[in-house]
Amino acid sequence: MCFKMSRGICLAAVLSAVLLLFMAPSGFSVIPVRAADSLDSLEDQRDELNEKIQQLEKDIASQKADLQEQKQYVDDLKAQIRNTVKIIDLYDSQVRELSANVEQLNQSIEEKEAQIAEKEEDISVRYEELRQRLRAISKTGNLSMLQMLMDTDSYADYLIKSKMMETVAENDQQLMDEMEAAIQEIDAEKAELDKEKASASQQLKEAEELKKQADSKKLELDVLYGKANKISSDIQGKIADSEDDLKKAEQDEEALERQIQEIINSSSHSDEKYEGGTMAWPVPAVRNISSGYGIRWEKLHKGIDISNGSVPVYGQNIVAADDGVVIYANATNWWGGGYGYHVIVDHGADANGNRISTLYAHCSYVGVSVGQQVKRGETVIGRAGESGNVTGPHLHFEVRVNGIAVDPVKNGYIAP
Repeated sequence: MCFKMSRGICLAAVLSAVLLLFMAPSGFSVIPVRAADSLDSLEDQRDELNEKIQQLEKDIASQKADLQEQKQYVDDLKAQIRNTVKIIDLYDSQVRELSANVEQLNQSIEEKEAQIAEKEEDISVRYEELRQRLRAISKTGNLSMLQMLMDTDSYADYLIKSKMMETVAENDQQLMDEMEAAIQEIDAEKAELDKEKASASQQLKEAEELKKQADSKKLELDVLYGKANKISSDIQGKIADSEDDLKKAEQDEEALERQIQEIINSSSHSDEKYEGGTMAWPVPAVRNISSGYGIRWEKLHKGIDISNGSVPVYGQNIVAADDGVVIYANATNWWGGGYGYHVIVDHGADANGNRISTLYAHCSYVGVSVGQQVKRGETVIGRAGESGNVTGPHLHFEVRVNGIAVDPVKNGYIAP
């Protein structure tokens, strides 16, 4: 969980420590005052106490300054983290846009290649027709006007044959002209196609380069979180969270749990049956479980956390663990009761009539809406992030049976 503490709370905690020192019997040695004690002795005791008070005040001021400096350092780190997250999101957006452009170009290229192939086939047919015709003429001989005149019985017959020869020649010439025009058109289309292929290749290279830069920033993000978490842990070791903050956090957690169970139990479910078996891994690019189901920090951790693999998890696609329907999708409330941007999917009832659902928390982006059908391992629920109450980017994944979170690994829903 992220450590949160205002300067006011820090000061109050330190001052409380001072009061405890004064009130606790073991804080100072109490010097009994007897009637025989002199005024000088009392003044000595007072001076001694005043010196200790002054020393305590110096200690308090030093501790306060140290804590404020560390808190400011953590705040600066978090500001850098937020800026890095924005840069990563921009990189990811550019990569998605370029990938979409490349996909459109590839589709256009495929369509044009099919059209060109069809035109080339048509030219091939016409060429074969012309070739057969010329072959027939070569077999019969290409009659000259003099030959036709000598071979005809009458002038009228000569005129008829002459006209037929002119028509054959005109048709052949027209066919060759059409073929030449079609070939020129195909050459122009191929040249344009080559430009589109070059553009697609260039944009693909740009997308790959941006992805490398985004991956580098994701690694940088993990380092920043590590620094912030270490300083926060040091601060936590010096001053505990206030009881009011702890109580409020517990109330928020209880309220969120009631809300989740209410959503699962009150949503209109389909008659679809949950077939059972091992679910699809929700983050295909990262298979490492950084924190499992069970007691953590004296509380029940209700799912598994996926992060800290060889691939940075921030921005990676989250897919539906099984077929189902989205019954809740928070894409606007960054805190989300501590779960941040999160999604709940209903998978139907199993063979025993138990309602099975999955929850995906701390997303950087939610890509589904309530009522949407999702497919196992295919539908992108969203992308892993660091929204809500986190110590670093990860996906918090839960499996719930009748609204109650269970161990997804121990119960065979997920295979690590």
